[in-house]
Amino acid sequence: MNNIVNLSKEFLHATQRGDLDKLINLSEQWKIDDWTIFRHESSGDTALHISAREGYLNIVKYLCDNFSKPEFKIDVANKDMKRPLHEAAQFVKTDVLEFLVTQGATIDALKRADWTPLMLACTKNTKEAFESTNILINHGANLELRNKDGWSPLHIACRAGNIDIIKLILKIKPSLAVSASNNGRTCLHVAAFHGCYDAIDILISTSPELLNKSDYSGLLPLHESVKSNNFEVFHRLIQLGSDVTSKDSIGQTALHIAASVGNISVIKYILTNKLIDINYTDDFNATPLTAARRNKMADAENYIIKFINGNK
Repeated sequence: MNNIVNLSKEFLHATQRGDLDKLINLSEQWKIDDWTIFRHESSGDTALHISAREGYLNIVKYLCDNFSKPEFKIDVANKDMKRPLHEAAQFVKTDVLEFLVTQGATIDALKRADWTPLMLACTKNTKEAFESTNILINHGANLELRNKDGWSPLHIACRAGNIDIIKLILKIKPSLAVSASNNGRTCLHVAAFHGCYDAIDILISTSPELLNKSDYSGLLPLHESVKSNNFEVFHRLIQLGSDVTSKDSIGQTALHIAASVGNISVIKYILTNKLIDINYTDDFNATPLTAARRNKMADAENYIIKFINGNK
């Protein structure tokens, strides 16, 4: 038993170092025919998970091409049900990804019954992430699958801000622009909240109705942009026609939200342009000043007080 445990550690450590010669020597010395029995105790990761994650293509090929057992090794799963393809996608190792899919890795395998390799590739805002996404889509990855929160790969790309991936997905499946998560958030909500300015015009040109589409809390993408503290996104949404006077499900306006998060730029813009009454109350009779005080936003509170005093 101790020999197996020590051999497992040695095999996995050699993989982590990228030492192919050591792996070959161990395999020959111990007549290893099934490396999937060697796993990290906590994660259940195998050598193929590690080499895919690290981008060791030579080791990935060795593990896939030189062992007869088991037949499922290309799709071997760890304790989270992550496959090597998930690892290659998440860490955007494009050459490993390309190899695994051409070897028959399950393209839409689910990690914890919820994240696909494509979703993981969409979490990064890099050129390699776009290349990885392109590879997966070209091999038939399903763009319409959702995670447990109802997020599609497009939602995830809008959070990461990868414009190339956003354009690619919308070119293939423009209908995804209007898809909503389990709480009614569209991709425009996500892009606005995460300050992804370049995605705003792209999404709205695809589906203009997104501009004033609320989630299940009554929040518009405009409200989400206020939370992000990205004034450029907020201002662009107004330029495109978003209803700045709209209220959420408890009667809060963009001014209430700005006061709650201390977004001075938005507060100043709204008040200077007389877009929302400074004394407007929500469904709980709270004014923007109340919201600033309740959330301990001293700068916002002071600005609003100064504005009120200056207009008496």
